[in-house]
Amino acid sequence: MKILSLDVSGNYSSISLLNDDEVNTFTQSHDRKDRPDWDKLFARIGFDSKKGFDALDGLAFACGPGSYTALRITASFLKAIAEVKELPLISISNLESMAHQAVPWIDAVEAKIYVAIEADSKESYFCTYQKNKDELTPTANESVIEMDELTALANKEDCYFAGTGWPMEVTKCSNFLSQVKGSAESIASLAKKKLETGESFLPENANPVYLKTPDYQKS
Repeated sequence: MKILSLDVSGNYSSISLLNDDEVNTFTQSHDRKDRPDWDKLFARIGFDSKKGFDALDGLAFACGPGSYTALRITASFLKAIAEVKELPLISISNLESMAHQAVPWIDAVEAKIYVAIEADSKESYFCTYQKNKDELTPTANESVIEMDELTALANKEDCYFAGTGWPMEVTKCSNFLSQVKGSAESIASLAKKKLETGESFLPENANPVYLKTPDYQKS
């Protein structure tokens, strides 16, 4: 199975090409307000944008929560390609992706994973997951949480913290997983699992998830 995935939802751009058990990934930092340069990202992994889409089994992207502009541009870009090439388009939550990245770093068979991704200087996107072996189950709805509330979690020892949206007090904890950062590789891996179920993933159903109201929609 061959899947091309993109994650440009945060302060980074990441692209991954999964081909069965082989994966080629490139990730770089960028300003959250920058528009993605697709051609440069494709070049970094040697993907031929003129012929390569015909060989794919699916497309995937990080649908948010994250940067409004980048999410909207990415969704529109991949929807257009998926419709023309008649490819499934799988949208994956950034929070779920980071929880998935955390699993290999946790030795315990069962564990709670708290994931936070920076929304702005005062808030983060947040969700909690239950790990059981290699399986993950969300135990709450994705939400926006204030930094003060995240700081209050620093004393919890019965869980693991992952993601880029934690205050310093939490990042100093021994159960903070600093290895977990945004990556399109995790997006591709989760998309592969979803495609293997045989479910249909129509491009028109793959939409960004904002959680917060974009500035251009505010009155």
